[in-house]
Amino acid sequence: IDSPSHVLTRSGLQNIAAHKYKPGDYTHLDTFLNPMWNWLTEFLPMWLAPNMVTTMGGLHCGLSYATQWYYSPELNSPVLDWVMILSGYCTIAYYTLDCMDGKQARRTGTSSPLGQLFDH
Repeated sequence: IDSPSHVLTRSGLQNIAAHKYKPGDYTHLDTFLNPMWNWLTEFLPMWLAPNMVTTMGGLHCGLSYATQWYYSPELNSPVLDWVMILSGYCTIAYYTLDCMDGKQARRTGTSSPLGQLFDH
């Protein structure tokens, strides 16, 4: 495994396996919205994987981008009001789901280095 043809060395793999996430400080917005994110996370079913929560947030980003692109392929012309409202909703939904996925992982005991990589 330590040959030049492999991307990761044995010690690199061991470092990934031993990785411990160290969160940054909360912003004022995080502190303000954290109770809501905790409350919303309680509505998620226990069987729902945190990576699926991340994926749902990413799908909101994709929907927003695709809709914007459909109505303004060069992204240089005005779009309909409802497209902008949809994009605003998708941004809020993405941010909310992104903040809920880690809470779901801790709630279900399924935190992992792969989940951390997928989330960031």
